[in-house]
Order: sequence, then C-alpha cells, then structure tokens
Amino acid sequence: MNFGNEPWLWALIVPALGFIASFVSKRSVRKSKHLRKAKRARATFSNIVETKRSSAIIRKRIFYLAIALVVFSLARPRWGEIEIEQQTKTREVVIAIDLSKSMLAEDLKPNRLERAKLVVGNLLDNLKGESVGLIVFAGTAFLQSPMSPDYQILRGFLKEINPNFIPQGGTEYGQMLETALDSFEQSTSAADRFLIVISDGESQDDQWRNYIDDLNDNNIKAICLGLGTPEGGFIPDGTGGFHKDANGAVVLTKLEPQTLQELARKTNGVYKEANVWVDLAALIENTVKRGRAGTTGSARQTLHVERYQYFLAPGLLILFLSLYWEFPTSPRARVLRKEVVA
Repeated sequence: MNFGNEPWLWALIVPALGFIASFVSKRSVRKSKHLRKAKRARATFSNIVETKRSSAIIRKRIFYLAIALVVFSLARPRWGEIEIEQQTKTREVVIAIDLSKSMLAEDLKPNRLERAKLVVGNLLDNLKGESVGLIVFAGTAFLQSPMSPDYQILRGFLKEINPNFIPQGGTEYGQMLETALDSFEQSTSAADRFLIVISDGESQDDQWRNYIDDLNDNNIKAICLGLGTPEGGFIPDGTGGFHKDANGAVVLTKLEPQTLQELARKTNGVYKEANVWVDLAALIENTVKRGRAGTTGSARQTLHVERYQYFLAPGLLILFLSLYWEFPTSPRARVLRKEVVA
C-alpha cells in the first residue's frame, strides 16, 4: 500500500489522542463508582433519556473512528496496479502563409488572406498538444512565431499579419522552404512533421525544388492549400482602385496551383483548393493515416488503484450517525390528565 497524499496521515494524531483520552476517562469512571454522582440525561428526538457515562464514551469513540476514516481517505490509500495506454501527440506543424499583395484579391470573400486566417484559426481550435509555428513569406520569408504548444501567441500574430509585414513583393517559395527547414531543425524529436503552405501559387522561380530532398530527409510532408479561383480577381490598392502593371493595365491574379501540387506530391503530402471550406485538422489526420504507423505515440503506464472511497464512505456514514446521536432536541409535549378523587 502507498498513499497519494501522505502528509494527511499526520492528522490521524487527532483522533488517536481522542481514543487515548476516552480510555483514560473510562478508567477514572471505574475508580469513582463508589462515589455518589448526578445522573446524566440527554435530549433525543422523542424524549429525555438517562444515559450512562460508559455509553457517552462509546459514542465519542465512534466519532473519533469516523474522523480517522475520513482523514485516512484524504491520504488517498492505494493498492493494486492497473496498466493504461496513453496516446501522446507527436506532431510538429509549421504554417506558411503567403503575404504577397495578390492575397488581397477578393475572388474569395472577404479576400484570400482573410480566408487563410479563418482556415488556420479553425485548425488551432482542433489541435491539442501539437507544436505549431508560423512563417510569413512573400519576396522573402521569416519565422513569425516559433513552434510552441501555446496557440494564444500564434493567434495574436495571426490577427495582425498583412502584406505590409514584408516590404519585398513577389512570392519566393525557396526562401519559405529554407525558413521552414531551419524551424524544424531546432527540434530533435522524432515527431511527424507537417508544413502547411497557404498561397495562391504564383511562384516566381524554380529554386524551391532544391529543397525537396531536405524536406523528405526530415520527414516533412507538405499540405498545400490553393487560395483563389481560376477566374481570378483584381488586387485592391487601398485607395479604392486596383494595382496596375508597368504598362498601366489592371493586374488580374488567378489561382496557379502547379507549384503547390508539385510540392505536395514530391513530399508525399496533399494539395487542396480552399475556394470551398477546408478542415485542416481532418486533412492532417488523413495524411497521417496514409503515412507511417504510430504517428501518435502510445505508452503503457502502470498506475496504483485509488482505494480512498472504501474509507471515505463508511467514515462519512458513521460521522453522520454520531452527529445524529448528539443532536439536541426538545422532547415531545405530553398531555397530563388530572385524576378526580371522589
């Protein structure tokens, strides 16, 4: 037997002293039997009854026994063992959000960037225990929030990000992948790793392909979400107009999924278009099931069985009974009839 809250055992001194005192009191009663003494009485629920000193001592011992049982249960006695299997999350997720100006196009409502934030927010609502980081990228990339199981920090960054965070325009997937690899390399765990890329797919170079082998060597699967429609949309310039190219023509930006599709395919990941709602949490789970087994770690743990209830229940019952016996009440009224003497 062992105890989950062992310091409570010291409190057993109180009922133990009560027991000792009751024995001392009983011995003094025996010594004084030859002396005349007043009778004892107590009020019950029905009447006033005479009580003996010995019965009062017994009631006190019952009260001390109840206290001892309750205190012993608070010490949480445990014996016997059971084995349980605990599932532990072993996943690391880095979210990379495209902050190029084309993400402000309104072919998805309210715009592509706000749709990306909604999807990521839903993901955070459904993750538990995973370490999640945030990368923002355009013409360059940087780690906005390192991987952490504290999602509140990431939520704060998520609300504030916009294309002004990165003054250098364009979309450089190579810079983003290099930043993601650096982020994952900071962890030495054997966790399943996922890079979630949210972009409209407009890549300006092919240098990103140089990082594919590194992604696979580090067991990083890319889950790519394409934001935008084939019809495309114009890019608001913030003044009520739209962005124009060097020739003065309004820029029309369309979803170009080829880069995202290739990145997902070469890393054994998944590509989805986010012009309809995407459940990222379910997408990660499905990607896990297609990958190696044991993506969620399991460990068997031996626990001692809590037995406090075996002492708490009888202790409380006896305590209530002892209080009931000592509860003072007034005797019931009785009708006295006067006898008439003839």
